Amino acid sequence: MGLRRQILVYVFALCAGCVLLGIWAIQRGLAKAYEDVELEEARDDFQHLVAILDGEIQHREFMLHEWRLWPDLRRHLTRPDPEFIQRNFSPAYLAQVGLDGLLLLDDQGRVALQVWAAVDGASWLASLPAGTRHWLGAPAADSPACGLAGSPDYLVLLCRRRLEEPGMNDGARGVLVMAERLDSHFLRRLERRVGLPVRFVPAAQALPLAGDPVQALGSAELPGAGPWSLRRLDERLLMHWPLPVAGESLQRVALEVQHGRRIVQRGEREARERRLTAGVLALVFSLTLAWLLDRTVISRVVRMRRELAAIREQRQWHAAVTLQGADEINELGAGINHLLSVIDRQVYELEKLSLTDALTGLPNRRCFSQRLSLALRQQHRNGASLCLILIDVDHFKRYNDHYGHAAGDRALQEVARCLQEVARRPSDLPARLGGEEFALLLQDTDAPGALHQAEEFRALLARAGIAHEAQPEGAATACVTASIGLAMFSTPDSPDTLYQRADAALYRAKAAGRDRIECA
Repeated sequence: MGLRRQILVYVFALCAGCVLLGIWAIQRGLAKAYEDVELEEARDDFQHLVAILDGEIQHREFMLHEWRLWPDLRRHLTRPDPEFIQRNFSPAYLAQVGLDGLLLLDDQGRVALQVWAAVDGASWLASLPAGTRHWLGAPAADSPACGLAGSPDYLVLLCRRRLEEPGMNDGARGVLVMAERLDSHFLRRLERRVGLPVRFVPAAQALPLAGDPVQALGSAELPGAGPWSLRRLDERLLMHWPLPVAGESLQRVALEVQHGRRIVQRGEREARERRLTAGVLALVFSLTLAWLLDRTVISRVVRMRRELAAIREQRQWHAAVTLQGADEINELGAGINHLLSVIDRQVYELEKLSLTDALTGLPNRRCFSQRLSLALRQQHRNGASLCLILIDVDHFKRYNDHYGHAAGDRALQEVARCLQEVARRPSDLPARLGGEEFALLLQDTDAPGALHQAEEFRALLARAGIAHEAQPEGAATACVTASIGLAMFSTPDSPDTLYQRADAALYRAKAAGRDRIECA
């Protein structure tokens, strides 16, 4: 993976991690805060609902207290008047005042008088359990005046008062009871006042779930109500409040209130907006940071790498990488350029050494082979003349054995000097092929011209007068001489064949008595 891709991956991974961590923190903090606010609002709304219920029950108690002290009703109870009930407590009147029934129980708890706005009231009363009927007929001084009776399908609020009153001796006795059915009309009226959907459900549905907040919530008018519980659903909160049933030890009815989750939903919307904002900011930050890193670091390093690769492939050690800015990368580039200049000088020196004979300073056999191949390619293109002269110093082993290798080296250096004097043109290449063997490559030179330069070399070597007392008997001179073979390029020649023809001419010169020139 390249540096640019690595940096981009690291930048985006780091920014993504920071964004996710920030979103998690925001989500957790906002969710907890909004849930707390929602729970507090739900608690306030539920307490308001309880206060409204208490107010409704107090209103019924006030009505019952007024009726209990009504003289006409008390006279009717002692001296019954059939027209009194029809005139004052007709079903229409009870419905008008919001009641479903009016009862009078004697001292034994038997129904002495009952008036119902609904036709099923009497049957409902007869179906009440014994505990509830006993509660109606025997109100204690410290017991609540009102209570609930029935089931969620037919739930009735019962309020009772004894007729005995200190200072009143009109003979009225027993218990006066008013009944109000808590039906859909009552619930709609309650919903309008509290602003929340309300209904009665079986108490079994009001059992709190694990982890739900549970809090005891008292009612002044309905003592014995259970602690309210909260069930969190996706779209709403369900608040359950178990209610006491008059004369029963078990709670069979609960008040269920549906509370919207607009606060948490608003929090979720805000959290989504914050997540989106954080994501956009992270993306912009990542792109900006990646662009800055790419501009200031990555692109410069990549360009430097490409330039170095091109220099290495083309072996152009004299080239340099581009410098930009005044920072550490620029200093690195300057260091690379310095190293390239050192490499260029060293490569030049090495190439020079690899192509030069250390003893004579002439080009060596490697350089000669390269120039010979190049010269033949040029000859194929332009058809110019090309001649090769091979030179071998005569009896040089005897010279070394007689004078020593140091003197032999000096003698070879003098031979090389003579050969350099003959090679006057830039295209002429004198070379030492090894030991006492030398060569002279002549471009744009025909055979007579090459023969003239070979004769000139023999004359220069003779004038140098390098003493050679170890010459064999019968030698014409006591100085160093050389045998020369000359070959001119012809069409079928290759570097090897041209060299072989010149070498064959050299051996003929040696065989003919040395110190002479033979042409191929």
